[in-house]
Amino acid sequence: MELEVIPFLSLNGQGAEAITFYEQYLGAKVLFKKTYKEMKEMDQQFNYENGQGEYITHSVLQIGNNKIMIAELEMDPTRPWQLSNSSSLCIQSRDFSAIESIYQKLVEHEKVDILTPFAKNSFSPGYAIVRDPFGIVLQLTVTKHNF
Repeated sequence: MELEVIPFLSLNGQGAEAITFYEQYLGAKVLFKKTYKEMKEMDQQFNYENGQGEYITHSVLQIGNNKIMIAELEMDPTRPWQLSNSSSLCIQSRDFSAIESIYQKLVEHEKVDILTPFAKNSFSPGYAIVRDPFGIVLQLTVTKHNF
């Protein structure tokens, strides 16, 4: 049996903007993307509010060797939608210059917050933490490991 574990980001109306950001700043490739409008064309039972036609009902992006999924809705409708500081995406490589380059590109964006500047630390020759414009925390790690 072949399995994948793919992070799924629920972005509350910012899905399309996030996809564009990840394409530009992380080199993401869109493997699949379906808007609310396209979903309604496939399923007449699917409904959405005015102005939400370009919201993302589902998408799959590839970043490096990995995938992430992006949509709009929360996963647990019993609680109010919110971002938290209990999760992040870790982008890692053994290639120092690749991670440093991603960091430099990200911090050029006016809405990216630097939480930990890129520097050497006890577990990595280069490590940083940033928050992207959508509230997603990204860890950038130059790894010493081959996994």
